[in-house]
Amino acid sequence: MSRTALITFALISLLVAAPAATVVVPTEFRQVVADAGLIARGHVTDVRSLVVPDFGIETVATVAIDEVLKGETTDFVSVWVPGGEVGRTRAVMVGAPRLRMGESAVFFLKRGPDNAWRPVGLTMGVYPIYADPATRRALVNPPVVADRTAASGQVVRGDEQRKPMALADFQSLVRLVIAGQSAPASRGRR
Repeated sequence: MSRTALITFALISLLVAAPAATVVVPTEFRQVVADAGLIARGHVTDVRSLVVPDFGIETVATVAIDEVLKGETTDFVSVWVPGGEVGRTRAVMVGAPRLRMGESAVFFLKRGPDNAWRPVGLTMGVYPIYADPATRRALVNPPVVADRTAASGQVVRGDEQRKPMALADFQSLVRLVIAGQSAPASRGRR
């Protein structure tokens, strides 16, 4: 085979190769609540990225706890997420949240294999809190509960009817899910 034919064959092989994609499948909200050892509302007071042997670049955010919904903790927790920026090196992991100084959120955390607090399901374990521009009310995007959103029914990508929910309603939903998980199962049919 001539050198030109070999180069042409290699280029054509590269062009017809199937593109790779990453698909993130959301975890149902009740499962996120069940998997969390700590559920707390808090705000980020510090963010630092560092190189961790065997893990690569990780970001650790210090979160001041405003209210605990599940579990026990101190006034501050360190939340670890994969990825970050150290010097001129930046690591990105699809599905990992980016925590920022001053950001408020409801955190659904579980202990990782290194005993560090990590968000359940990466971004599914961090529900950012933001203020309604008109009313300044604290809002959260609704979670997916049994293939439906808590605010407006069936989950449809890009649905304009999907509305944020008040932080108080979101926290009530979390408490309701926790209560439902701790309720004893019925003992047989009637």
